[in-house]
Amino acid sequence: MRGPGEWADTAVEVFGQIKPLADRLAQDRFEVVVAEHEQHGGAAQRLLDRLSRETGLRQTVDVRATPDQTPTSFGLAVERRLRGLLRGTGPLQDWARDTGEAAIGQAAARARARAPRTVAVRTRDGLTLDAFSGGDPARPAVVLVPPCGMPVQLSLGWLRALGADHHVVTWQSRGLFAPDGPGADMADGVADQADDLLDVMDAFGLSGCHVMGLCGGAVIALDAAHRYPERFGSLSLWHGDYDFGAGSTKTDHQRDVQALMELGAGSLATATAYQKLMHRPAALAKIPEQAAPLVLYPYATPALFHHYCRLNHAIMTYDISRLLGDIAHPALVVTSRTDTTAHPAGSHRVARELARAHLVEEPTGDHLSVFDTSTRLTRLAVDFMAAQHSTTPGHR
Repeated sequence: MRGPGEWADTAVEVFGQIKPLADRLAQDRFEVVVAEHEQHGGAAQRLLDRLSRETGLRQTVDVRATPDQTPTSFGLAVERRLRGLLRGTGPLQDWARDTGEAAIGQAAARARARAPRTVAVRTRDGLTLDAFSGGDPARPAVVLVPPCGMPVQLSLGWLRALGADHHVVTWQSRGLFAPDGPGADMADGVADQADDLLDVMDAFGLSGCHVMGLCGGAVIALDAAHRYPERFGSLSLWHGDYDFGAGSTKTDHQRDVQALMELGAGSLATATAYQKLMHRPAALAKIPEQAAPLVLYPYATPALFHHYCRLNHAIMTYDISRLLGDIAHPALVVTSRTDTTAHPAGSHRVARELARAHLVEEPTGDHLSVFDTSTRLTRLAVDFMAAQHSTTPGHR
């Protein structure tokens, strides 16, 4: 049985994960449908109200015994996460109102204290990126290249895990997190996204670093290492989503998403038509409940979806085969046998064709398991980087 402090820490984290998507949705209310006994005489409503205030959630949260509205997939992704906070939480019925709300206030303060530092970075083509850093700036530097379009909350586990021994830096994809949305003329190529990596490094004064690419971020890391080899001492590539031109081995999921990205990238009108399909609850069928609010973020509005398609299609169709033979950095390549999202054969080929690569294939783990930051995975990353520090360019 969890006490107030542990429950409140989890609840604040969940609200932080749903907020990026919620901020983009037009709806002004979420429903949390639970049985009467799970409402604990109104205590659940009071606690969720306090969580909304502490985390700045714009929408109201209505705890109900029966639904009053039909949610879209986006609203349902949020509501399922909120509902999970109330189910199986026996302690709620035992908390006095002041105890529960005080625990939430303390948890929110702890979350703010350990949140990554945020820096606005100006790119060479005039955009502003939200960049984030954790750990000691005097430590060796790691720049984390996230999957395209994903809110930073998906990568917080890595920032925390690596921040004990490193200065960890990351950012959010160009244009997709601007308050007024992406601009129509925003550059979208892999080179532009790799240049963002260099602009982030420059903003933090990093002359060199280890670069860690996740999913499509692995493609951006490879392009940057190829064009700016002197800026990187080593790289690690995790569950990379790779293209090698004709004959590439890809999963059904990769082919389906690539086709969708091509359609959505064509025009805002086409993207609008396909984005409507994402409103259907069936869109959640294959997305883990815990990750759904983050994974769905770039699909939340037609404009976001269109620009996400432009950025991600560029990544998914970027032939990396010409790069690999020229990259001499020590590299760690990680995949799993059971990844049905990004085909492990791509990681095998990358490891074969890079001059100094070490392949690790986990026996199990889906594509999103890399964000679980298990002790095994974080130790794998830390041990590899520790072995390379002596060859990494200066990090200040």
